[in-house]
Parts: sequence; C-alpha cells; structure tokens
Amino acid sequence: MRSLSMSRVPRHRTASSQRHALLPAQSGPVVPNLALPQSLRFESTCSVYPLSRHDSMGAKGRAAPETSLTEAGPVGVKKTKLRSSTPGLDNEIKAWWIPRRWKALHKRLDYSYFIFPPTNRFRLYCARFSDHKYFDHAILLCIGLNCITLAMERPSIPPRSTEREVLVLANYIFTVVFAVEMALKTIAHGLFIGTRPYAHSGWNVMDGLIVVVSLVDAFLALVAPSNSPKIFGVLRVFRLLRSLRPLRVINRAPGLKLVVETLLTSLRPIGNIVLISAIFFLIFGILGVQLFKGTFWHCQGPPSAIKNVRNRSDCLALSARGVAGVSWVNRKYNFDNVGQALMALFVLSSKDGWVNIMYNGLDAVGVDLQPIENWNEWRLLFFISFLLLVGFFVLNMFVGVVVENFHRCREEQEAEERARRAVKRAERLERRRQKLKEPPYYANYSKIRLYQHNVVTSKYFDLAIALVIGVNVLTMAMEHYLMPHELLYALKIFNYFFTAVFFFEAFFKLVALGLRRYISDRWNQLDVAIVLLSIVGIILEEMENDLIPINPTIIRVMRVLRIARILKLLKMARGIRALLDTVFQALPQVTNLGTLFFLLFFIFSTLGVEMFGRLECDDQHPCEGLGEHAHFRNFGMAFLTLFRVATGDNWNGIMKDALRSDCRSDDECITNCCVSPIIAPIYFVIFVLLAQFTLVNVVVAVLMRHLQESNQIMRDDVLMDDEIEREIHLEHLRQLERHDAEKALNNRHPAVTEVNQMLQARETETLGTSTNFPPVSAAAAASTSSNHQKHPEERTYLSAPTAQSLGASLPDLHNRRSQQRKDTL
Repeated sequence: MRSLSMSRVPRHRTASSQRHALLPAQSGPVVPNLALPQSLRFESTCSVYPLSRHDSMGAKGRAAPETSLTEAGPVGVKKTKLRSSTPGLDNEIKAWWIPRRWKALHKRLDYSYFIFPPTNRFRLYCARFSDHKYFDHAILLCIGLNCITLAMERPSIPPRSTEREVLVLANYIFTVVFAVEMALKTIAHGLFIGTRPYAHSGWNVMDGLIVVVSLVDAFLALVAPSNSPKIFGVLRVFRLLRSLRPLRVINRAPGLKLVVETLLTSLRPIGNIVLISAIFFLIFGILGVQLFKGTFWHCQGPPSAIKNVRNRSDCLALSARGVAGVSWVNRKYNFDNVGQALMALFVLSSKDGWVNIMYNGLDAVGVDLQPIENWNEWRLLFFISFLLLVGFFVLNMFVGVVVENFHRCREEQEAEERARRAVKRAERLERRRQKLKEPPYYANYSKIRLYQHNVVTSKYFDLAIALVIGVNVLTMAMEHYLMPHELLYALKIFNYFFTAVFFFEAFFKLVALGLRRYISDRWNQLDVAIVLLSIVGIILEEMENDLIPINPTIIRVMRVLRIARILKLLKMARGIRALLDTVFQALPQVTNLGTLFFLLFFIFSTLGVEMFGRLECDDQHPCEGLGEHAHFRNFGMAFLTLFRVATGDNWNGIMKDALRSDCRSDDECITNCCVSPIIAPIYFVIFVLLAQFTLVNVVVAVLMRHLQESNQIMRDDVLMDDEIEREIHLEHLRQLERHDAEKALNNRHPAVTEVNQMLQARETETLGTSTNFPPVSAAAAASTSSNHQKHPEERTYLSAPTAQSLGASLPDLHNRRSQQRKDTL
C-alpha cells in the first residue's frame, strides 16, 4: 500500500527524489516530529491490534512512554512504521461488507471514514483530544448537567415560558456536545474499521444510539410543525428515549462499568432458571384462566344499593334506574386471558396485595354473577401452592443463581485484587515483625507517665468507661415531653458529669499515648469529636439564657448529636468493630452498586414523569396508590414513589392507578392522561425485577461476602501473630545461646556450619518457612568442642537452653552428617 506524506508534495522534484518516490515505501511515510497517539501507531508487520486505554495511557492519564515504534530520520522528522490489522487478512474480515470490486476502498481500510489517513494532522489532533483525560472529565460534567436538566422536566411547564425555552436550548447544546464527541472519536479511531474502531465496543454503540436518537429528536423538534398529532406522538417517544442519556455515565466510570459488566455476565448462565420460572408462571397462568376467566366482574356501588344484586342484569338495571355510582366493572388484576393472568401472578409472587387477589378468587361465583364471600374455599389451594412454589422457591432460586454467578464472575475479574491483598498482607506481616523486634514506645517513659499509660490501656479502664457510657445512655433515654423541672435539672447535671468524664478520658489518653499516636486511631478521633460537640452544646445552652440570641434549632441539633456518645460503645466491642470494618471495606463495591441504583431510579423517574405525570387523583378519578404523597408530577416525588415501589409498599395499587381506563391515552392529551395498558405493566414489572429482586439482593450478598472475608482475615491475623511470637521466641533463645557460647571461645571451629544448618532446620519446623537469622558464630561451636575436652560428662549435649530450643545433640548431628557423606560417596 502506497504511503502518503502529511506534508504537501512539492511541485518540482529532482530525478533522484522521483526515483525514490516510485519505489515501495520501506519504513512508512515521512511525518513531522509529532508524537502519534498509541491507538494510531503502525508497524511494518501489517497487523493492527486494538490497544486499550489502559495500554495507551499512563497511571494518571498521561501518555505512555514512547516505544520502538519510530525510527530516527532527518532533523525534526520521524519515520513511522506502519502497522495494519493482521497479516493481510484482518482488514478483509473487518471489511467483508465492502464489495471486492471497490478496490479503492480496500486500499483505504486504515483510513477513518475512508478519508483521513493514520498520519493526517486533523486525525492526530482528534485522537489526542478525544483520548485526553480532561476531555472525558468534561464530557462527564456535561452528562451530569444534562441529567439536571432532565430532572427539571415536568408536564406542568407552560409551552412558551422562559423555563421551557431554557430547557429546550440546553437540550440542543448537550446534543451538539455529544455529537461532537462521537465525531471526534470516530474520526480518530474509525467507525467500523481501525485499530480501535468506535463500533467495536458495546458501550460506544449504546452511546452512539443515544446520540442518534437525540439528533433525530432535535431535528424533528426544529423542522416539524408542533401542532401535528402524529409528529407530537413521535416526539413523545423520542422524549422517552432521551431519559436513557444517564447510561452514558457507565462507560466513563471504571468501577461502575465493571459492576454492570459483571451483572450482565452473571445473567448469561441463568437461562435454565428463567425457563423454569417461565414454565411455572405459564402453567399457573393457564390454570388460572381455566378457573377464573370472566368471574372477577362485579357490581360496584354503595353497599346499601347493591346488597340484593345477584348478577349482571340486576346491576345494569340499578344503573338504568339512575342509582348513583352503580356499575358493572372488572377487577384490575384478573384471569380473563393469559396476559392478565401473568400480571396478576407476578403481583402475587411479589407478596404485595396478594391477599386481595386470593379473596377475589375465593368469592368468584361465575361469569356475569355477583361474587359471594368465600364461595369456594378450595380455590385457596391454587394461590397457596403458587406462593409456595413460585413466590418462595422459584424466585428466590432465581435471585440466588444471579448472586452466585455475580460472585463467580467477580472473583474471576478480581485476580489482581487478590494478588494485591496478598502483597498487603505480606507487608503487614513484615511491619508487625519489625514492630515486635523494636523496643516499645513507652520504654523511656517516666514512672508517672508509665503508670498513667498502664491505667488507660488496661481492660478495667475500658470497662469503667463502658459503664459510664451505659449510664449516660439511660439518662438520655429518660428525656420525654413535658418533663418536670427537677428531672430536667438532674439530667443537666448528669450531662455535665459525663462530659467531664469523657474529657478527662481523652486528656489522659492524649498524655499517655502522645498526640500523634492518639490522633492516628480513628476511634480516638471519634472520642475527640464527641467531647468537642458536648462542650460546644453546653456552651450554647448556657448562652441561650443570656443576652446573646441563639437559634433554638442549633440547640436542638447539638442535643441530638449527644446520641453520638453511644458510638463509643462500639469501640469496646471487637466483633462490632470488625463488622464496621467490613462495611467500610465493602463501601467501594457497594458504592458502585449504589451508583447503579441511582441511575436506575433516575431513568425510571424521568420515564415516569413523562408517562404518568398527567394522571389525576380526585373525586371523579379515585386512586388506590397514587395521591398527595405519591405521584409522578415532578422528578422528586417520582423518585420517592419509585423508592416506595422498591420497598414493596402498595406498589400494586400504584400500578392499578396507572392501568385506569377512564383517561385519555392519545398524543394530544393535556390533563388526566395515561399510557397504554400494555406499557404500564412492563414499566413496573421491569423496575420491580431490577430494584426489588435483583440489585437489593446483590448488595446484601456483597456485604455477606465481605463479612466472610473479614472473618477469614481476622483468623489469619491471629495465626500471623502466633507465628511472629514463635519466631521472636526462637530468635531470643538463639541469642541467649550465642551470648553464653561467645564468652570464652574463639571464632574457629568446623562445627559452625552444622550448628547453623541445624538451627535453620529447627526454625523451619517451628515456623513452617525458612527464616534467615544471623548465623551462630564459630565461637558457639568452639565452645562446644572445648567443653567436650574439659567436661566429658557434658560433652554429649549443648547447654540446657540450646538443647531445649534445638532438640538435638551435637554427636547426633555429626553422626547424621557422616552418614549423609557416606551415602553421597
């Protein structure tokens, strides 16, 4: 493939230059001294391998150091090696959709849009700009601002108001920004063909689809007449799709992206359990249709007016005579067809409002007949068996499989994290070993300070403080409304006393441990904060009665903050502290799941405002779930309503109100509008499945897994402490032996090597791993040899400490060594 130069070709060239220009390029095009982005570098091997952002950027977003991708050329010029997509085949595979007769395009497979070559200045600048970390930060900021404008949308905004015009303008601006971002990335890396084509990432495809939808929405809003009903319906659909823009955050948050990919990966192997659940739902749905089809209709009206109604004809006769409020209606959750039956069974499986559906089935008499209380009690078996099999077993099995697959995928993706934890554990082991070898920090304390240190670090001191905290909690629990003056005064004195106790506790510990050592402990930081808050609260209470005006709210806040003293009890309980440490360790992963939760709530809240924001609840349109404190008229209340749905509190009543039939669902509706009776169940069922069944259980499972790992770490720490203590004890014995042996002996004896090897073997047996201590000096072995001659009765064994620590005698060692030499020979 002929290479092109970035610079303009001169009009007049020498013969030599023309001859060289006709030859095939050996080292690629000559380009100015411009550092190529990693994703656009090519080698002469004709193989293009996608480079991830991690490979192309450094630890802090800086470009990785240059490798041997360029060769030295003239001054200010670098020769770049071209690299194509695999030896001649990969480009053809990537461009299978290009007809072979279009040879010009096949020659430009490494061009973005078949226009910009890899060495084009504009393409290089686009790559540098789009790959920079600040560019991602700016796009992330724009996504956040766009989410704010989406949250401000509500149906009650007047069409020609300033707020509406500002929101429309902001929508156009963000659409242009996201379109420019997409254009820069596709020019830099190619759309379908290239080293890192834009469309080869699923997240980029999602971003691109959202951008295309936004562009179509903006185009239709600009050119189409706003009074056209069909165009209004299309625009409403695009406004619904606009709510998906927050999903673009996932591609720019690595932790959140990992969680989402793990969840998606964990959903792949659950096909069997999904099939089992679908079969159970379908079986019970068909059975419910056979048992209850057409029997959930009833006469609705005042009890006194319908008490003698027996069938549909009686009800319609009352309505024809003008009796107010009498009508023949159907239940919202019924079994008239399989679709309605599946929706009713899903509400049953969620265990919210299942009792009403069950009693409706028990009261059903027949088609066009008024229900009678407990008409057929044997139908109870249908509902109880469904709850036992599906509600308790199948759905929990589904959740369990999802959680288990989530953990399995997470473990596969966290191999580096486990290796990092192993390195941290080794470093912690070394720090503890060095700390135990060093003299204690209180070695140079005076007698008074040492006595104070022993007091504040004793368990009896902690027990006394715990007793004081318990009494303080009891006194705080004695406060109530309309307290007598005597009790109020007594509680005030108790508060002063407890504050003084906590102050002196912190003061004595500060003196005994030192400022740096005391503040380094987070629990001590909590103690200091509690003491300061208590002192400030007392000062404000005393100033309240003086001439200086104090806001009563501040006084109430300071009194409420006294409850933080209860947290001091956590300092005494090791198990609770371990549990809190587990929660803090799980916070990064739980934070990512929480962010995913927020995105889910945000998207469904904006969708809910668009779909259900015009639903009205009044005397003419009574509601069961929606009302003053639960509606979709603005983003805040929609978010709170969905949180209520996620907790399972009367969410079936909210869905009933969304399924109302006495409302307008056309595109020109302004007030009391509703959506299709098919879309509303899909909206609520998907949200309940994701929020109530899946994500909540995944968060609980993550916390449980971290608690299990924390318990294992605690056991490992105990074993590590025992190991260090054995190591220190053995080294202490060794130093004693060396000290005894070096008193009277020289430093030359052939038994030194054997003694050191025996000590090392003994250390290996004791500690489980070989530890290199300073070797025993030759004087120790020489001492043993000298003692063999001077004291024959003691020549068999080393001194008592050595014999105890080594568990072997020198003659036995010599015999074993001699036998080993003979075996070797």
